Amino acid sequence: MALRANGLDDCVTAKRDDLVASIGKIRSELGCDQQATRPGCRVTFRYIAQILRNTSPDDVFLQTAVAAALIRAEPQVVALNLVQSEDNLIARSDYTRHMEIVAFLASDVPVALHAGELWLGDVPPPDLTFHIRQAVEIAHARRIGHGVALAFEHDMDGLLAEMRTRPVVVEINLSSNAIILGVRGKNHPLATYLAAGVPVVLSTDDAGVSRINMTNEYFRAVHDQGLDYPTLKAIARNALIHSFLDETQKRSELERFDRSYIEFERSVARRQSALQNLIVLIKAAAAPF
Repeated sequence: MALRANGLDDCVTAKRDDLVASIGKIRSELGCDQQATRPGCRVTFRYIAQILRNTSPDDVFLQTAVAAALIRAEPQVVALNLVQSEDNLIARSDYTRHMEIVAFLASDVPVALHAGELWLGDVPPPDLTFHIRQAVEIAHARRIGHGVALAFEHDMDGLLAEMRTRPVVVEINLSSNAIILGVRGKNHPLATYLAAGVPVVLSTDDAGVSRINMTNEYFRAVHDQGLDYPTLKAIARNALIHSFLDETQKRSELERFDRSYIEFERSVARRQSALQNLIVLIKAAAAPF
């Protein structure tokens, strides 16, 4: 009530107006109003409200309150996230307080948090030991971005079991982690998450900064992490299973996904010999996914 009395509703209205203007600009740039079948015009998307973590506690509180209210009011905004460098002094010193703010203000809306985007040499060792756990247990995040510092978390096995059971999905950013943190290959925890049964998805983190796309991330997953086709397929499907779409939308998109994969696999099979197809079937039957 105190927030609404001090203009929360006006902030949400202004944010919704900004969103409508942004969507209109996107459609205009793509030429969708003139020809809806142009490339990109049939791509659907949703927004995650960003909260700048390297500001004062009062500012983080206000941003979180507005973000949570916006999610409740606007279907296009489906979750909130804390952004900016996790190794910043403010992000480190206020980390637990930030998780408590999210828990207090956003307990009824989807939360996705960047947590564990840290590595040895970036922060004092104690800071590596609790960020993922607090994002999961205090802020109740449904998605964790990065999660690179997993090996340094207190009771890693217990944390993995909790993330598998809830479940909490991990957004894996292979290029970003290699470029920013210098973590790649066997040092990356992707294989550990997969072995523990924690659902993962692939993400670019910031395609505009890294000059990459999702194809690049799937290539890295094969080249750097040795993932096979069934695993990649399961990861791609996880992106819908653990999305913030409502259940009707999610079911519709999963059906479309499955139809597309059947069509794709059949087209590949038609281009291969009978022996090659038999080998593929045997491998698929033996795969864990």
